Amino acid sequence: MIEFREITKENVVAICDLKLFEDQIDQVAPNSFSIAQGHYSNKAWFRGIYNDDEPVGFVMLSLDYVKNKFWVWRFMIDKNHQNKGYGRASIELIKQVIAEKVSDTTAIYLSYVPKEKGGANEFYNKVGFKDTGKMLGDEKIMVYKY
Repeated sequence: MIEFREITKENVVAICDLKLFEDQIDQVAPNSFSIAQGHYSNKAWFRGIYNDDEPVGFVMLSLDYVKNKFWVWRFMIDKNHQNKGYGRASIELIKQVIAEKVSDTTAIYLSYVPKEKGGANEFYNKVGFKDTGKMLGDEKIMVYKY
């Protein structure tokens, strides 16, 4: 069962040790950087993604209650745990977490680095996100609407 767990001194190394495939490294910042960045952002909510007691990924959300904007800021599943349904289950759990934190939210945003082959957009389309046609720097923005 997929669940999100707080990152503590007991599990931070395990979360930082999660890896991507070589062709995915340019798609998301390292977990160590994200954790450090999250500690200095008043909008960041970040957790380790666990399947039972095994760390399989990392998620960081940006929860901007003032602007009522909610983003999947970082998301990764370890290369040894991809294609097992953990990504899909994690996205569904992200939707639940945001809906519980903000009962009147209507959308979740994310951005990704476009690639000709093997990019994240195909996965995000499968889990309900749609291209907005907008860019954030060199990243395409997608939205999931409740």
